[in-house]
Amino acid sequence: MSVIILGIITPYIDYFVVIQMFFLLIPFIGILLFSLILFITNLFKKRKNVFTLKSTKIITIIPLFLLAQIISVFIIHKVQRFRSEQIIENLKSNYKYYPQKLPTNYGIKYYKLKDLNEFRIEYERGFFVREVYDSTVKTWESYGWND
Repeated sequence: MSVIILGIITPYIDYFVVIQMFFLLIPFIGILLFSLILFITNLFKKRKNVFTLKSTKIITIIPLFLLAQIISVFIIHKVQRFRSEQIIENLKSNYKYYPQKLPTNYGIKYYKLKDLNEFRIEYERGFFVREVYDSTVKTWESYGWND
């Protein structure tokens, strides 16, 4: 259970993302390949008892960790996009002049563009990726760690 919780949290802690991407990516790939080979070997050797082996339980840790990260990023992206769209609709329907500051929660940031009656909304998607809505262009754009 702690592996899943750590996997859910990891994409949003910058320090862990850097360690994972630059130091653990190659070891994770090696462990995943070794785990897959070991699982297939045990599957053909032991047939029905493969899921009761201690090695099978241990080799599922890395895939569970990575799967939890992928699911977490997907769910957070969908929820934050939905909440951001609600803010955008509220702004468009209720304001002729957009406010300088708008209280937002849960990592959604609002910025009013200087000298224009336009705004920008952004949120973190995970793994250093930001989703940004610009009201001048009226589209969403993704910005990664190198943009």
